[in-house]
Amino acid sequence: MKYCRLLLGLVLLICSLSVTADGNHTVAADNEPLHVVFPLVGDTPDSGPEHPLMNVVRSWAQLIGREIEIERVPFKRSLLMATNGEADLHFPMIRPHHARDGNPYTYSTAPLLTVNFVVYSRKGENIDLTQPERYRIATHSGHKHLFPFAIAEEHTIEGSLRKLDNYRLEAFIFADSAADPILYGLGLSGLQRKLYTTFDVHAVSPAGEKGGMADKIISNIAQQMPEETLRLAGVGQPYNDWQVGDADVPALVQNSK
Repeated sequence: MKYCRLLLGLVLLICSLSVTADGNHTVAADNEPLHVVFPLVGDTPDSGPEHPLMNVVRSWAQLIGREIEIERVPFKRSLLMATNGEADLHFPMIRPHHARDGNPYTYSTAPLLTVNFVVYSRKGENIDLTQPERYRIATHSGHKHLFPFAIAEEHTIEGSLRKLDNYRLEAFIFADSAADPILYGLGLSGLQRKLYTTFDVHAVSPAGEKGGMADKIISNIAQQMPEETLRLAGVGQPYNDWQVGDADVPALVQNSK
């Protein structure tokens, strides 16, 4: 379950900037480290398991020929640092399909990976999401902004799946990489799963000209990053339409318990 808790943060997302004498941020020299802020998402980097995406970020150094400086802070602080130029990038960040203009930050032009959101429901029930108001639907805490309709937020994946199994919810929608191992571990054979949508996961940098160079570097990384790097981290994988009780269950699900 430790690995699954680490992946939850996905389901929660490069050019170093310095301050000139007039207080404006400018692009640092090419030989300076690229400062990436990566939010704390259930792991304990000083004494315990580390989020698997950390190795993905470290791999960027070899791709672009520059040192990567990674700082771990809470999510809100991480996003603020990338917004105001204290850091070059915040990563990872899921981009909603209905993203609006006016954010104080900008998403990288190129996505770095993807995440599948799955509708979990009871077997035999067809959840018509063209009429979401007809159902009791929830997602994990902090993710309701990803949906174009009103949706409740729950604090634990296990609790949400149990509520679904006990008829207290009619659908739970969240990332397969985080929820699938829990579903598999609970063995709730009365539940079914179906792809809702696949979101792109980006890096975030300051809005306007400040983030322009960082965006170019991220585009370069996205073009070069091997799929094997993502596979080893257990992220960015195509949707697999397995069900509880199937003889063939993805290895990533079985190994993430």
